[in-house]
Amino acid sequence: TSKKEASLFGRKIYLEGVNDSRAEQKIRGMTLQAAYCDELTLFTEDFFSMLLSRLSMPNSKLLGTTNPDSPGHWLIKKYISRKNDLNLKIWDFFLDDNEMIPKEIIASMKKEYTGVFYDRFILGKWVQAEGLIYSRFANDKSRYIIEKFPIHELQSIHIGVDYGASKSKTAFVAIGFTRSYETLVVLDEFVPLGINSPEKLYENFLNFYRKIQKEYGYISTCYADWGGLGQVITKGLQTYCLQAKVPVKIHDCSKFRIIERINILSRLIGTDRFRILSRCSETIESLSSAVWEDEKDDVRLDNGTVNIDVLDAMEYAFASFIPKISNSFNKIPAKEPCAFSGAAGEEKFLEGVII
Repeated sequence: TSKKEASLFGRKIYLEGVNDSRAEQKIRGMTLQAAYCDELTLFTEDFFSMLLSRLSMPNSKLLGTTNPDSPGHWLIKKYISRKNDLNLKIWDFFLDDNEMIPKEIIASMKKEYTGVFYDRFILGKWVQAEGLIYSRFANDKSRYIIEKFPIHELQSIHIGVDYGASKSKTAFVAIGFTRSYETLVVLDEFVPLGINSPEKLYENFLNFYRKIQKEYGYISTCYADWGGLGQVITKGLQTYCLQAKVPVKIHDCSKFRIIERINILSRLIGTDRFRILSRCSETIESLSSAVWEDEKDDVRLDNGTVNIDVLDAMEYAFASFIPKISNSFNKIPAKEPCAFSGAAGEEKFLEGVII
């Protein structure tokens, strides 16, 4: 496995990740007999095109699986919609066709997905994302907003940091997970006004960190934006905290695609596994008003009318745990929506097999 190679029926097999645009270089010059690709819509178009050109042996085949995506995706526009012109066979399978999944899990999955995700992952439609992103939350906020949350029920607490620039805001958001990542709770937020100097940003972060630590007793990790000068600012932030004798763990956030972060939060909301404290007013407002950008594929509107920065900070706090949250849906039955009575992450790589 260290060489990412195997042998099956006398044929050499390469296992490769398709995690960015450089993946296409991995297969240049190869002559291949077959390829198996999982979740094709997440592949780069360059890699897929190069892979097809490498399948040059007699009777070469590519087998691929995918969930539907937007109707403007290259896979449906350039390949699936041209199936009659290409040597291409397509099979459609739906969730109910899978006899290996218990019926209660299927029922749970149907509750998890809402809006565009339900249309794509349950109904199998290639549809455009439009309208409110978190419509279930926006239409029933009182179900998810709480005054307090029992500290003893939290297994970990994390802070997400989004650094502001000329047209964006700096935002700090603290979230917590209950046991086995069953429930995500947004605990607190702080969005400083105006554009802050690095020193003021460091001071604001440390004050927010100490506030959360005082209230909840501990903080597991912090995750910060690494785009632009993000890593430079984080280095200064770590130094500032160290000089203040506060041992803060600050990591680069796992960004994933924005739609993956939206999808996992939508699933938590859809299965009644999301809570947010009432004092998080900016996050509540942003969740209620976030919309998809018209005529663009899976893009969240970011024109200043919605505080996207606070949503980014919240997502950075939980993004590293997306694989663990996703796995938890297969273990925990979805709840019927009900009033809450409480008083109160890993980088992802897409694996393909080339034979």
